[in-house]
Amino acid sequence: MRGAGFAVAIALGGVVLASPAGAQEAAYPHGETRISLDCTWCHTQEGWSPAKQPLEFDHAAQTGFDQTGRHAELECVNCHLGLEFAEPKLSTAGCSSCHVDVHIGNLSVECEACHNTTAWNDVPGVGLHARTSLPLSGMHLQISCETCHVDDTGGAYTTLDPDCYSCHAVAYETASLDHVENGFPTDCEACHNTLSWGAGVAFDHVTVSSGFRLLGAHARIPCSECHVVPGFDSRFPGVTSDQDCVGCHQDDYDTADPDHVGAGFGTNCTQCHNTERWEDAIYLEHDPLYFPIFSGAHQGEWASCTECHEVPDDFAVFTCLTCHAHNQADMDEKHKEEQDYVYDSPACLDCHPDGKSD
Repeated sequence: MRGAGFAVAIALGGVVLASPAGAQEAAYPHGETRISLDCTWCHTQEGWSPAKQPLEFDHAAQTGFDQTGRHAELECVNCHLGLEFAEPKLSTAGCSSCHVDVHIGNLSVECEACHNTTAWNDVPGVGLHARTSLPLSGMHLQISCETCHVDDTGGAYTTLDPDCYSCHAVAYETASLDHVENGFPTDCEACHNTLSWGAGVAFDHVTVSSGFRLLGAHARIPCSECHVVPGFDSRFPGVTSDQDCVGCHQDDYDTADPDHVGAGFGTNCTQCHNTERWEDAIYLEHDPLYFPIFSGAHQGEWASCTECHEVPDDFAVFTCLTCHAHNQADMDEKHKEEQDYVYDSPACLDCHPDGKSD
């Protein structure tokens, strides 16, 4: 120390600063420690207080506790009572010596499994929840912890039942489509997903209907279009196959324009119609059986069946002259060398079965 009259004695039991006669003795403030401390690690000869910065005391090497993150910003008195380094009795083995377990034993006793020393609330909750029996996805990622852990104060987070019904019982019992009356299972995931409770409902219609797939527009209509709700009795009993269209669409067949009944159309609706749009009828058998209208020269040259079939109840009757309005005199002259020529549409088809002029 400065001056010949000062001496410093350092011992495990304490340090007493000797001074000239009459001066007040300063008691060593840090109490008993398990290691010998060198005053110069923290203090200077120019003044005992404040302590020098940075300290030369290697906390990690001397105590086994590395002051990382926010711990490096603390003052000694934040952890040591009255600057007695042996008090309180702390353990370097775990955080619980300083930090009360607000989770009351429901989570890991090792705080560092979830927390870090930089920010206590910087917790990777999604990743941690993925270790549980209910990984968070969809809308569950958008809600606060307290939405589900409603009775857990201060972050207790007691274990909850991961079954959907345990949280969504009210939604099940008050749904617009009466789940109770219809005996729907409480296994919500059979139909619903976490992205949206109401949209994108999936239901194994094939299994419960013995094979009727909800294809195209069938997947977009409400259940009540085909079923009597509640109870779910079919409005079209006996229909089990998604190919048995007329079982549901008999009225459409009977009142169709053009006249399906009069024209003798079959009731195999899929020959012309599809499940996306009823109006997009395409009779693909027309080309191989009768005349190429979806291929060749006539592809895209007509808009409706009635352009060629002018008699609604008899599709065996057709005309070529709606589009090919030839002058008969000219046609007679052009075909004068043709044996059995007749200015008549069926005769045109006999000579031009593929629609070509030669």
